[in-house]
Amino acid sequence: MKSAVAVTYELDDAVDAARQLTGSIKEQLELEKNSIGILLCDADLDGASVTGALKKLLGIEVVGMTTLATLDPGGRREAAAVLTVLTAEDCAFLPAVSEPLIGSGHAEKIAGAYRAALSEGEPRPAMLFLFCPYGMSFSGDTYPQVLSKETGNAPIMGGVASDDYDYERARVFFSGKEYKDALVLLGVWGNVRPLFSIRHVTSRFAERIRRVTEAEGNVVRKVGGETFVQYLEGFGLKTDVEDPLLAFTPYPMMLTREGGETPVMRHISGLNLTDGTGSFLGDVPTGTLANICLVSKGDVTAACRESMKALLDQAKLQKDGGYLYSTIFCISCCGRAMLLGLDANAEGQILAEMLPSGLTLAGAYCLGEICPTRYGNGMASNRFHNCSITFCMF
Repeated sequence: MKSAVAVTYELDDAVDAARQLTGSIKEQLELEKNSIGILLCDADLDGASVTGALKKLLGIEVVGMTTLATLDPGGRREAAAVLTVLTAEDCAFLPAVSEPLIGSGHAEKIAGAYRAALSEGEPRPAMLFLFCPYGMSFSGDTYPQVLSKETGNAPIMGGVASDDYDYERARVFFSGKEYKDALVLLGVWGNVRPLFSIRHVTSRFAERIRRVTEAEGNVVRKVGGETFVQYLEGFGLKTDVEDPLLAFTPYPMMLTREGGETPVMRHISGLNLTDGTGSFLGDVPTGTLANICLVSKGDVTAACRESMKALLDQAKLQKDGGYLYSTIFCISCCGRAMLLGLDANAEGQILAEMLPSGLTLAGAYCLGEICPTRYGNGMASNRFHNCSITFCMF
């Protein structure tokens, strides 16, 4: 597989933005038998119009989503759009969009999007990319749970569409159309050998580790013998806040299952001071060990460097197989972006410095990340994450 990445800062004129992106891609890449475009962009851009124009100019389907900020070989960019074009003779790229995921039956609608993208003659994909809508009534864990079952645990990489924390402009795109409540899915079949890496942050208030004793889905009632609100207040944290997602971004909750599985991170999305419950962007299973973490800028950058190194080390071990890697796709958390503060490009600089010659890189900051915690022999443990940085090389 070959790839190229193009960037534009044109957010007001969709046609001009598409022309700039197309010109840059054509200078870098000659399209082969099968191709796909992935657009990651600022929420101020008319992504529907841009992807529609790109389809006409390049002659390929284009999928994508809005983001808080983008990443490319030059680092992090604000108010920009990044287009990645993948092309290959020996791969098939099959996109699909789900029915609206509002109301009931969302699991079947997610599965239906995958079935619409099935490749004839091949039983399962090499991998899936997901571009998920923000603000759905169900947990983000639903996406990997449903699609892992449908695909036989094929690896899944993706993110939740984001904006500048106004929660109103997040959208996903599919070749001239935009959606606020549907999943856009991209199945990749053929000669693809993806590698994955993920890192959380590890600073913590270790003295307050407690077991989740009452929870359902993404709502937590009790931790230990306390309500969830009381548990937070035991750290000295103020709970009477206007926007819990913003207020508690520096304090994600780490969940650890017994048995050695990689922990997952969870952002608090809402608090009910009347009944003491807390809601999260992902599931919080009863019986897991909970710990509120204090995240610093140093934790964010260290995890970025460690995860990128782990990915590149895997690729070195694969060289004898004759497969040539061309692309790194990165999804980092909006919470990590906020924690970097004035040093906004810290992760971008690390990625630009570490990116090997001959590889392209594209990525985004999202309100949720989907990536395997384990992957081997074609089988993945796909999970939904928060406050994490995730990588896929292919």
